[in-house]
Amino acid sequence: MNTTAFTPRPLTADTFAERWQPRPDATQKVRGELRYPTDELDWPGLLHGRILRSALPHARLLGIDVERARTLPGVHAVVTAADIPAANNYGIVFRDQPVFCVDHVRYLGDALAAVAADTPEIAAHALSLIEVRYAELPVVNDPSAALADGAPALHPNGNLLDSSLIEHGDVEAAFAACAFVVEGHYRTPRQMHVFMETEGGVVVPDENGGLTFRVGCQSAHRDREQLASILGLPPDKVRVIGLATGGGFGGKDELTMQPAAGLLALRTGRPIRIHFDRRESTIAGIKRHPVEFFARTGCDARGRILAHQLHAVLDTGAYATLGPAVLTNLTDHAAAPLYRIPNIRVSGQLVHTNNGVAGAFRGFGGNQATFAVESQLDRLAHAAGLHPAELRRRNLRTPQDPGVEGQTQQQPCDPRLLLDAALQSPLWASASSTDDSRWVTGVGMAMGAQGNGLGNGLPDAGGARLTLTDDGRIELAFGFIEYGQGVIAAIRNLACDYLHCAPEDLDIRLGDSSGPDSGPTSASRSSIIAVEALRRLQPQWRALLTSLAPPATPGLQPGPGGLRDQSGELVISYPQLAGAGTPVTLNVHFDFPTGPDATPRGRYLQLLIATVAHVAVDRLTGRIRVERLHHITAGGRVIHPPSYRGQIEGAAIMGMGMTLLEDVPMQDGQYLLDNLDAYLIPTLADAPEQQVDVIEGILGGESYPVRGIGELGIEAISPAITAAIENAIGVRPERLPVEPTTLLAAMQELHP
Repeated sequence: MNTTAFTPRPLTADTFAERWQPRPDATQKVRGELRYPTDELDWPGLLHGRILRSALPHARLLGIDVERARTLPGVHAVVTAADIPAANNYGIVFRDQPVFCVDHVRYLGDALAAVAADTPEIAAHALSLIEVRYAELPVVNDPSAALADGAPALHPNGNLLDSSLIEHGDVEAAFAACAFVVEGHYRTPRQMHVFMETEGGVVVPDENGGLTFRVGCQSAHRDREQLASILGLPPDKVRVIGLATGGGFGGKDELTMQPAAGLLALRTGRPIRIHFDRRESTIAGIKRHPVEFFARTGCDARGRILAHQLHAVLDTGAYATLGPAVLTNLTDHAAAPLYRIPNIRVSGQLVHTNNGVAGAFRGFGGNQATFAVESQLDRLAHAAGLHPAELRRRNLRTPQDPGVEGQTQQQPCDPRLLLDAALQSPLWASASSTDDSRWVTGVGMAMGAQGNGLGNGLPDAGGARLTLTDDGRIELAFGFIEYGQGVIAAIRNLACDYLHCAPEDLDIRLGDSSGPDSGPTSASRSSIIAVEALRRLQPQWRALLTSLAPPATPGLQPGPGGLRDQSGELVISYPQLAGAGTPVTLNVHFDFPTGPDATPRGRYLQLLIATVAHVAVDRLTGRIRVERLHHITAGGRVIHPPSYRGQIEGAAIMGMGMTLLEDVPMQDGQYLLDNLDAYLIPTLADAPEQQVDVIEGILGGESYPVRGIGELGIEAISPAITAAIENAIGVRPERLPVEPTTLLAAMQELHP
């Protein structure tokens, strides 16, 4: 085994100079040339659409009168549920969300009608003319109220959407044998994605009765299938093109404006543009699940963890979207997957309320659970008189250990490598302050694990298409979408490695439902799909090019520009190979790697991270400033270093927001903050200095040398920051975001 591959290495332009390249789309972005959904304004005959949302969070619908809106000059169409030609529902897991409500509204984001008009202003005015009659119903405020006896049932099966349980051993007997037991009650907030570009796009009808959706989305194929069922069209009449998108993070995984815009385009025969303003995005957009955790963890006198019990309650809002999958992933992380614990009982409840809909969000429930678990370990270490790192060392799993459900996993390396590297971080020497200093500093650490792919045996297909076009271009097509994460840079570098071509030989096509289905752009799966596709295509590609070469030129190999001889000299260019013939295409289809288990559980391909945080706390105001972060990551081979580093740092900043600033409070189903004027996120002024180290080695050979790292950086950031706060002032926050006033009161109570 190459031990140097398992040595953490700083990810900088100097240490990775041979791989450090600009992103292929960087120049277009800087020049403003890259076309986003926001830019879809120049279609002939374009109409502007708007969606009418519910005025109440919970009510029966008694009637909708749209006649005044329909007769407004400049209005070309008004549609309601009565105008839907086929299925009036959508949803990734359960199709329980109506396109337009018929007799019942369950949250403020529920859609009632949509209009198409000559201008956005006329469309907005038309909405104000639609008369809706409601019979107000009691509002289900929170999961506890939703589960109480006599609570209004928001769906026919009640308010408990799903539940989960991981259990092994005898938890109660193990707690009785523990020398130290700690309990914790933790809360994580409802968080907004706050992508720079809100949900939107344009729908363009064609002369054959079909529709093309040019939108911000995360799965063109999945969207096409749902839209065809709503619009009553054959799938081949619906084309979805995922444009370059100003951020996704899970918030564009579900349908947004597409059904309403599609109906209006069918009705008018003209292109329809709908783009949410920030308030509509806030009200109708997906959020991170708020979660309450009740945890109990115990160890023996030597610090060996014997028992861990945790119950999580998730507010999933009015509809399912990806809530059940979030619950499954959260439960897996809540079972402390990094640690050997013989007795575990971890349970969860996913509960409907009249609050905003919660679903996919970077981390997918794992980071919320890691906050609770890592906080419990720090608390238990203090109770047992151990350094938190020593408690972890005594309980860390090895790469040979199965997962928390007994499943096979492929760990990138021994977790102790990351623990050792974290303890050697220079940040530990930076925590110093005097007794009379206003700002007191502290350093903390946390560890986390994350998996790639949809997991748990869910259908998770991948695919790609490779074409030598008639003009000699190498066209490589995938179904997933570039929405800022850097996947196009990774594909370019991977393609050059596997196909032995040059970047200028390539045309990369992404995010078109008329192309190959590569699965959704989520679960940090795209890089692995790209590697697996290219690995399978490589021998076919070589054979194809050889077959196109003249018989008198044996021994040629693919290279930059075309086929080259053994000396590296270009003999036949790709345009010459293509000639004037028909484009030659190779297709590949396969399933995402799930490991050798007959019944897949959890996620097979794993990643690891240890995050060290250095913070300063203002003893006068309780304000917290994150000054430095150090991440040690085990995420496989680094394909494009700037994108890898950007993903880790960006995810960490998003996690900082959840930890210190961001929450969407709701009262009686109403948003107390419905815009960005009072919703604070970290800005560049808040961004700390960050160091990212990488372990590129992968145990068990090179079958899957690459991991997707889009979610890894958010995994351990919250418990690392709260551990640093505790190191600074002796108070451990349990509720996120950490409120300065609450922290100040705790400090004053501790040091009156």
